[in-house]
Amino acid sequence: MLKFFRLTVVGLAGWLFSVSLHAEPPVRIAVSNTVLSLPVYVADAEGFFQQNAAAVELLPCVGGVRCMAMMHDGAADLCTATELPVVFSSFKRRDFAILTSFVSTSNDLKLVVRRDSGVKLASDLKGKRIAYIKGAASQYFTDLILLYHGINPQQVVLKEMNPDQTQDLLRSGQVDAVVVLEPYASKAAQDLADEVSIVKVPRLYTETFNLIGTKAILDGRPEAMERIVKSLQNASDFISANPERAKKILSVRLKISPDLVGRIFDDYRYKLSLNQSLMRTMDGQANWAVREGHVPRGTTIPNYIQFVNPAFLRKVDPQAVTLR
Repeated sequence: MLKFFRLTVVGLAGWLFSVSLHAEPPVRIAVSNTVLSLPVYVADAEGFFQQNAAAVELLPCVGGVRCMAMMHDGAADLCTATELPVVFSSFKRRDFAILTSFVSTSNDLKLVVRRDSGVKLASDLKGKRIAYIKGAASQYFTDLILLYHGINPQQVVLKEMNPDQTQDLLRSGQVDAVVVLEPYASKAAQDLADEVSIVKVPRLYTETFNLIGTKAILDGRPEAMERIVKSLQNASDFISANPERAKKILSVRLKISPDLVGRIFDDYRYKLSLNQSLMRTMDGQANWAVREGHVPRGTTIPNYIQFVNPAFLRKVDPQAVTLR
């Protein structure tokens, strides 16, 4: 009888927890359709969100800029994006923060050129038409490429684009080159093999991909945030231990060939972190944005530690936080 009573109490407690969990609405995460989002895809496919009692709703979007706009517009609670959208948003508002970085890479962005453009090397870009993604790492990287090769941005024709326009712009000849993230770059090179090629460029900067949230959700549902961060940590560990399974998940989610995934997979380091180099990168990007006139001159550059909330990652993995 006593054993039965204990089992009943345990079962009732579990049922009550389940009811309370489902009483809360799921956390809506705007997830960019990119290789960088693999830990989110793995956490979903392998059941880590469910295992950690993290109720989430994944909302696909094209590019971190759009994902962040969804969050700011109230269509999502969290989003995934590189650090540059954080920098641009920081000049306008202070109601959001990074929970964790979960991948870093110095070879995600590619320079894809039309074969008939005459561009054999990045130094041949002078006078060419180049498409980039405004407000994203693509914009910053485009400037770095030009600066590295001594080309004034005024000596090229710059055109704004969305990542999913890559192939149309190249196929139609509206531009000579695009600077775009994966898998859009390699997919264009694969699908338009006779018309375009990827030109090798120096690895000029290491970008991070981050989980970002509104302060309302971070302050209002801290336990849910911790569960989500824990799920991403589980996913990162899984990717390291099961790369072939992770590649398959990525291929299915992005609808790209296993061969393409295999060619680019090793360019990414999937590991949760919040470190001082992220602060330095954002500070450098903010100074670049002011210097190049992408924001009004004289704009005050914020202290980017204000845009990081390390509490959740610190609970999940204290050693992953090395901010000073």
